[in-house]
Amino acid sequence: MKLITDGEYLGVVLPFMISTLTQPLMGAVNTAVMGQLPDAKYMAAVSLGAILFNNLYWLFGFLRVSTTGYAAQALGAQDNMLGMLAFFKPMIIALVISILCIILQRPVITAYLGMINPAADVATLCIEYYVILIWGAPFVLFNYVALGWLMGQTRIKAAVSLQMSMNILNMLLSWAFVLYWHFEIKGVAWATLISQIYGGVMGGLLMHIYGQFNYKELDYKEILSWKSFVGMLRVNADLMIRTACLLTVNNIVVAVGATFGTVVLAANAVLLQIKDIMSYLIDGMANAAAIFSGKAMGEHSRKLLDEGIKMTYKWLVVLAILLMGSYFVGNGFFIRLFTNITEVVDAAETYKWYVAFYPICAGIGIVLYGVFCGTTYTAPVRDMMIIAVTVFYISQRILVPLFYNGGLWIALLFFMATQSVVLRIYLKKLKHKFDNKINY
Repeated sequence: MKLITDGEYLGVVLPFMISTLTQPLMGAVNTAVMGQLPDAKYMAAVSLGAILFNNLYWLFGFLRVSTTGYAAQALGAQDNMLGMLAFFKPMIIALVISILCIILQRPVITAYLGMINPAADVATLCIEYYVILIWGAPFVLFNYVALGWLMGQTRIKAAVSLQMSMNILNMLLSWAFVLYWHFEIKGVAWATLISQIYGGVMGGLLMHIYGQFNYKELDYKEILSWKSFVGMLRVNADLMIRTACLLTVNNIVVAVGATFGTVVLAANAVLLQIKDIMSYLIDGMANAAAIFSGKAMGEHSRKLLDEGIKMTYKWLVVLAILLMGSYFVGNGFFIRLFTNITEVVDAAETYKWYVAFYPICAGIGIVLYGVFCGTTYTAPVRDMMIIAVTVFYISQRILVPLFYNGGLWIALLFFMATQSVVLRIYLKKLKHKFDNKINY
């Protein structure tokens, strides 16, 4: 008898796919709004600023991912104390990190622009964007923890409502501040900051409603004890290394793309936005995989683990076909959604077909990342990314001199495919550890 039906699986996956899709749409709308202005420098500056904040927040994205895994395991084990610890421990980490982000804001932006070395007018606009938006760090990181906990506890409606409402608010404010009130790049920054504050406040409200924590039973010494953090910090360190490698690749892509000029930089930004929309749809499936594997871990059910992986593979094939088919039919339309600047459109058209192969190369790696995070067996995720970034670095050093920006895109596809292959190999080791109940 099946433990998970198609209806049950899609009931978890589809809301997460819809909610995660709003995340790249937030950046996509910012890029598209800037693309309606007459100079490509606005779109290039927002692209650089968005990538910088992706660097910062993706680096600490382990707060959401690991919290989902621990909260799902607590749900599977039916342990309320574990559920409370799964929220309060990462919340403390989030508070410390957000304070450091604000304190170190000037050195960070200086180092980033020094590495990318964009045109002077683009750099000036990027700084205007950054110094406003950095104040959203405490709200963003708290939101990560709240969202991760709600997802892990299968509070799907609450998690989806939180993500979607925050991102929709940002899109509406970006449109109003830039195209109606003409605040240009500062308008985009203020729109995003306001939506982040809203997300943090709503995350706290939802935790109050759904957490229902019994604070009298909460062991505060356990929360603050260094030993209680060791296991979580080990998992988070693995995920942080993984993200650092991912950001290294993203920064190389931007830096190399910038050497081909502002127009190619802007065209790559458009194509990367389309790629990110695909990525976040698949990531919604990875979120569901993390929940099912985390529950399997909490229940010590190998059958539930296998069934969750099987269902994920099946629906990943369906999603990949839909994504690729849609892109083949409507790629020109998608590009023009982001900009009407003729030279940027022409450059994007030159390199558009590389994006079509993204679901094939990246799909398995993304969903298996969710499986490993749900079980909090994250060492393979770390090792996989170290291997993949090595493949990318060697590939781009060879291919870029031969094929220029096209070589950069080919190296990026190699990077994604390597992740899928390596995690698929490590999956057998995960199942072996699961069967033998070995501590990770």
